[in-house]
Amino acid sequence: MKLGQRVKEVRKRLDLTQNEFAQHIPGKVGSSYIGKIERGHQYPSLKMLERIGEAFSVPLSYFFEDGSFPNSLDLLSGELKDLLKDRKRQDLLKMSRGLGPEHLDVVMQLIRILRKEEMRDI
Repeated sequence: MKLGQRVKEVRKRLDLTQNEFAQHIPGKVGSSYIGKIERGHQYPSLKMLERIGEAFSVPLSYFFEDGSFPNSLDLLSGELKDLLKDRKRQDLLKMSRGLGPEHLDVVMQLIRILRKEEMRDI
């Protein structure tokens, strides 16, 4: 399978449009650029492949090996697939990485309070 086809397969398995896919990649990436990669008209740099891999938790090796990784996307729960599509939730998780247990407890309490507030507004 060609590199562009591998990029497209990851995008399709996550049920993202080219525009949505491009928006999840760190830095400025346009949907037309993604389309060119998928059609084989543009060869992405290694750095771009790293950014794509980071954005969607795809090992860089997938783009150069057999097609076993996308099949593993099918094994992910719906919640994890949704998380891979949601940039803000990913950012929240990344921001929480350096927090100690006591700070994580505070963040979780804040989230619980905010969820209760939203439920009251419904």
